[in-house]
Amino acid sequence: MRVLVTWSSKRGGTEGIGQLIGEELRTRGLEVVASSVESVHAIESFDAVIVGGALYGNRWPRKLRSFVNHHLSQLRKVPVWFFSSGPLDECADREPIPATRPVAILAERIGAKGHVTFGGRLEPSAKGFPASAMAKTHSGDWRNPDRIRAWAANVAIEIPKTKPGSSREYPAHSFWRWFTHAVVGWTICAAMMIALLKITNTTTAIVIHDLMAPVVFVLIAWHYFRAPGARDPLPTAFLWTGIVAFLDLTIIAGLAQHSFDMFKSFSGVWLPLGLIFMATWAVGEVISTMPATKNTASAAEVGDQ
Repeated sequence: MRVLVTWSSKRGGTEGIGQLIGEELRTRGLEVVASSVESVHAIESFDAVIVGGALYGNRWPRKLRSFVNHHLSQLRKVPVWFFSSGPLDECADREPIPATRPVAILAERIGAKGHVTFGGRLEPSAKGFPASAMAKTHSGDWRNPDRIRAWAANVAIEIPKTKPGSSREYPAHSFWRWFTHAVVGWTICAAMMIALLKITNTTTAIVIHDLMAPVVFVLIAWHYFRAPGARDPLPTAFLWTGIVAFLDLTIIAGLAQHSFDMFKSFSGVWLPLGLIFMATWAVGEVISTMPATKNTASAAEVGDQ
């Protein structure tokens, strides 16, 4: 049987785990391709897949999340296992650490057969924030080769007799739910601006609108991102800001005002658009990195490395 072991690794720690898993699977008679997600372009020829990533703020790296979403339909056709690297201590060897909320949701969307968290690695010379700050007190290598090989050996036994798992799709991930939240936010902001123009002058209305628009999208984003399966914050911020700009262009400027002069105003258009983008992105990042339980919080350290 042909097995893909793939990962995303910034400093080589998770890559080392992936390579160990691949070596163990080969000793068990399986044909293995072990490679980073950047080098994997098709997975149709594999009978099973193992996917792993380091935990940064409870999440896998963006490239790995994109890989899983891009190959979602094919991953649902084969048995899949997940592994994470994260804790910068021995806690992963003392007791099983459940998948963090974002990783668990990805696993459910695929129907992954299992997940394991291994210890991470952080070099004393690690660069960048927060890795450099953590390296002062948490540098070291907590990857346990024996435990990694034992887990891989168990997976090797399971692969020939395991069928794909039952996948689950979350409503929050649907395009229409994603799109509708932006339209609702724009509708509230437009209605607010119309009401303000009726009770005060244009300058005051713009100032109040500039202050309230990001507040509206903070609430909209909070509602959206709290639901399991919500899409990533950055593309969501781009999409929602683009939808707001498009609706301003077509409905307000095109149909209502028959003029595009409003787009000459920084405070009237461009400032609130920028604030909407930042509000959406910030709320999404905060919520998506929040640990679901105390047990998952310990796995959220900067651990690949």
